[in-house]
Amino acid sequence: MTIQSKKALVIGGSSGSGREIALRLAESGVDTTVVARDLAKLETLKSANPNITVLAEDAASEGSAARLLSEHEPDLLILSAGHAQPMAPFFEQSWEAFSGAWNIDTKIAHAFLSAAITLPMASGSTIINFSSGAGLSGSRLSGGYAGAKRMQHFLTEYAQKEAALRNLDLNFYSIIPKQLIAETELGQAAGQAYAEANGKTLTDFMNQWEQPLTAKKISDYIIELLSHKELFPEQSYFATGTGITLNN
Repeated sequence: MTIQSKKALVIGGSSGSGREIALRLAESGVDTTVVARDLAKLETLKSANPNITVLAEDAASEGSAARLLSEHEPDLLILSAGHAQPMAPFFEQSWEAFSGAWNIDTKIAHAFLSAAITLPMASGSTIINFSSGAGLSGSRLSGGYAGAKRMQHFLTEYAQKEAALRNLDLNFYSIIPKQLIAETELGQAAGQAYAEANGKTLTDFMNQWEQPLTAKKISDYIIELLSHKELFPEQSYFATGTGITLNN
């Protein structure tokens, strides 16, 4: 598959789906830079593919989004940050813990989508923002996570409309995993919490889905989208273990 993008900036790509996407992009010849806070994980990623540039930085910090986009000038932006939200009923969480995903994941989306429009990013650029199936029906054990992820999806829709109003040739995509992503830290933590709440083993809980959704499958879907964007004219898609489908 041929990817038209030349330079990619992956936010939150040191683990999980972001890591798999970064590796696939680099293997495809895309100049790939990954930004994350965990230096140890970034170094592990770098050892897996020395062609990837890694930056240990808090992408939610003030001014980070505009500076990173200006300095690296990517034509592909992947927003895959995933806050490790505490798993407990809302009344057992402080407001600081409850709002964690808002102050990291949603804040990053707001900052980078805003910068993509106001700089703006180069004509023809693609921006992929990961939301979550939790934003569709809630997630009672993950505090404000569901609302934060729903807002990320809305922000992607808003960004596409604002770009169109300004005649900017920017393509914004919202990817919504509709099931927990197996074998990732976030997926394991959430799966374990909900398994225990339902009196099941983790394996039994994850087996509710026909096929597991993995980080590798997510990366396959993204590479397919980037290689055949003419087949993905809409801006929002669901991802499951069986494939990627239009969110309609």
